[in-house]
Amino acid sequence: MTPYFQLGAARLYQPDAVLKDRLPAGTGELAAYIKTLTWTCTEYFSYYSQAFGDLGLFLGVGLKPGGRAKVWCDVIDGALPADVYAALVDLLNGAGAKVRPAATGPVALALEGRLGAGPRVPFPELPTAWQLDCPVLIPGDLFPEVFPE
Repeated sequence: MTPYFQLGAARLYQPDAVLKDRLPAGTGELAAYIKTLTWTCTEYFSYYSQAFGDLGLFLGVGLKPGGRAKVWCDVIDGALPADVYAALVDLLNGAGAKVRPAATGPVALALEGRLGAGPRVPFPELPTAWQLDCPVLIPGDLFPEVFPE
């Protein structure tokens, strides 16, 4: 049986050369963190006996030095009940503390997840919070605005 939540694509917003400098242990740690976030979503939605329809979850992920991380979640082409959404965001922000990459500078990525068949519309380029706060900055440079110290 196919799980209700599935990871579609992962986007890295910095070029490989920048990621190599900011992730000294390589992208293997990043892959482990992505797997942890995916597992968290899969387990969370398997907990519910109901489906929430076919929609997308667009997770914007920011990593900063010191093991700090923040996850923003946009629901694409549908809606989740407020309590379900809030609990999911809390879980994602606490997930993976032991496997977060040791970043030496800001790292921005996004995960495209599908509930059911997924959204009927395309995923956006950036999470909504990033667009609203700093529409002209690239992700690594906008973190001081949307992910303060």
